[in-house]
Amino acid sequence: MKAAVFKAFGAADQMVIVDLPRPEPQPDEVLVRVRAAAVNPKDTFIRKGYLKAFTGEQFPMQTGFDFAGEIAAVGPETEGASLDTAVYGMLDGWEGQACAEYLAVKPHQLAAMPAGLSFEEAAALPLVCSTALQALRDQAGIKPGHAVCINGAAGGVGTAGVRIVKILGADVTAIASPGNHDFLRGLGADHCVDYQSEDITQSGRRFDIFFDVFGNRPFDSVLPILKPRGVWVSTVLQPHVFKSVEETKNSTGRKAQLVVVAARRNDLDQIRGWVEAGQLEPVIHQVYPLEQIGEAHAQQETKHTRGKLVIRIA
Repeated sequence: MKAAVFKAFGAADQMVIVDLPRPEPQPDEVLVRVRAAAVNPKDTFIRKGYLKAFTGEQFPMQTGFDFAGEIAAVGPETEGASLDTAVYGMLDGWEGQACAEYLAVKPHQLAAMPAGLSFEEAAALPLVCSTALQALRDQAGIKPGHAVCINGAAGGVGTAGVRIVKILGADVTAIASPGNHDFLRGLGADHCVDYQSEDITQSGRRFDIFFDVFGNRPFDSVLPILKPRGVWVSTVLQPHVFKSVEETKNSTGRKAQLVVVAARRNDLDQIRGWVEAGQLEPVIHQVYPLEQIGEAHAQQETKHTRGKLVIRIA
């Protein structure tokens, strides 16, 4: 099968397409014929070696965590999986394998694909929507009427977060460049802030939740705009984040949290329900063929991608 790999840590041009053996599903796994996958910042961090403490250094390494496709085979210990069913999902952990023609996954890592979507559209949803949902619901305890601020609102997790905040009945302020403000209002943002001309921490506003998707607003810097029981949530694995989480873990006041997304079928089912109800939709910046995955990685690293980058496998 064709698969995207890199044979050493480094720049986007390390990505190459090779032929690998088709994986054989274990008794408790499902084999998916992948039709589309997606690129996330996580993929580029792994490729550059930033997360080698988690990934190790065994090359070549595959890449990709989001996928959409069809069930091609099922292990004898799996239940509720039927051949040729259209599915979408995401991988746990640090071993990316979705940018390939076939992928073996555990049943909890996939769910029925939302009706009415293409494979490319479906592949844009799992990781970013699951990250936003788990950050807002599980880490921050979002409630109807809460005031939420999303820093980095125009990217993949940010756009998903804007929609999910609105679905859950809260007010959302989106921090992004001015060229994205109309787009974000179209997604439901109640307020937009231009990070180039306004420092949100000097605005006098107060938030129940500050979701730092972009990763440049440390906990200490947003304390002035957090309400007395406000929660700051980060997506980045950096020392200052671990430190803030540890220092506030027993706090009855403002708290810092880190979201490490996990694949959950219940969450994928919830996301599908919102899509089919017309409340949530994929936001795709560009679709690339598998052979151009290096270009997709390079675009991801510009940090100016609106929504998701998708890889068409077949």
